[in-house]
Amino acid sequence: MMSKLKSVGSRDKTVGANIVFSGILKAIGLVASLLVVPVTLHYLDAERYGIWLTLSSILFWFTFSDVGLGNGMRNYLTESISKGDFERGRSYLSTTLFLLSGIAILLGLLSWGVVSFVDMSRLFNTSVMSGEELRIVTLTAIFFTLMNFVVRNIGYLFVALQRYALYDLLSISGSVLSLIVVYVLTKTTESNLLYVVAAFTAMPVLVYLLACFPIFRRYRSLRPNRKSIDLTLANQVVGKGLGFFAIQITSCLVIFGSSNVFITQFCGPEGVTTYNIAYKYFNLLIIGYTVILSPLWNAYTDAKTKGDYQWVASAFRRSMMAWGATVIGGVLMLLLCNVFYRLWVGDAVSVPFTVSLVTFIYVSMFNLNNCVTYLLNGFNTIRIQIITSVVFTAAYLLAVYCFGKEYGIEGIVTSMAVCYAAMSIIHFYQCELLIKQKARGIWNK
Repeated sequence: MMSKLKSVGSRDKTVGANIVFSGILKAIGLVASLLVVPVTLHYLDAERYGIWLTLSSILFWFTFSDVGLGNGMRNYLTESISKGDFERGRSYLSTTLFLLSGIAILLGLLSWGVVSFVDMSRLFNTSVMSGEELRIVTLTAIFFTLMNFVVRNIGYLFVALQRYALYDLLSISGSVLSLIVVYVLTKTTESNLLYVVAAFTAMPVLVYLLACFPIFRRYRSLRPNRKSIDLTLANQVVGKGLGFFAIQITSCLVIFGSSNVFITQFCGPEGVTTYNIAYKYFNLLIIGYTVILSPLWNAYTDAKTKGDYQWVASAFRRSMMAWGATVIGGVLMLLLCNVFYRLWVGDAVSVPFTVSLVTFIYVSMFNLNNCVTYLLNGFNTIRIQIITSVVFTAAYLLAVYCFGKEYGIEGIVTSMAVCYAAMSIIHFYQCELLIKQKARGIWNK
């Protein structure tokens, strides 16, 4: 009993420390994300900035091209470390990085072939840049993005070690460095979209590569190497990874990642800029709530491995209460949004109140779904998520096709909010079954 209480206390202390330090880091990242908008808008005009936002949405798709291997690996890595089996943990990490490198090479070659034949001016619905300029910009962005989706998985080592704040440190360092580079560009060069794209996509890669040296000097027993590659583990990692990928490619990739593309087609690049001003503002709620949720995923895995369902129930209850607090905070943000926009971007962009309202609702539903799915992910029970993601993604696409042009930004964002709300209800029911250890059949897979 004393051992169990000590384990619970240690887990709570670890989660608490991660929340505090992640909160500090997220605050720094938040300041950087707020500053980067006016700095980039000052360097680029509104239409070129809209092109960058649309391109970043396309790049968001590539971040999921790891077919879920990173998420598939992180739970098994956490389980191995919780059991003290560091050699097996090294094998999971080495095998995953090997598989991801192969995927990156194949996707790079495929992307080069596709971009070489696509009418880039038509894709971005713009005439301010030539098709060849857009092609060079896009290929540069894809190259560094594919590098990043391999090297960023090194950060999962910290996640598995219950040191999520250090994982955040790597991510936020890349963002801050990108901001610094863009600011220097505004002082030393003329407006150039290629420079901006390189700053935002290459700097995170540089951070992870530099971080490899201290990380694996400190954790030598988990340092990946060729001899630790075990393809017999690949089926396990790939199998679970494909499940996460199915979720990512539907609810995350299509519903979230395609929003800028749909807005571009129905409202033009200026509409993308308008929506993203509102989204970046209310994204503060996602950032703040993620600080609380992020350490819980692998803490749930650790608790399940040790059979501590009482701690899971308590942690889940607290996470729901925190979600309620974000909704209350979001209402206050909604009332103050126009004042904030004027102070932030001045007259450069005008954001209708209706866009702010639907964006707030969407962000709240997104947070709610994250609250429940973090527990499901930590328990490695994702079959229901796969089904709901496919079904509601189809519903979203149908709604956008029918109402996107007529209702514009508001219609597209409302469709996103409704889909996430519906998924949350189903996922919450599954969480209750798992916590009470009553999940059977598909509800426990």
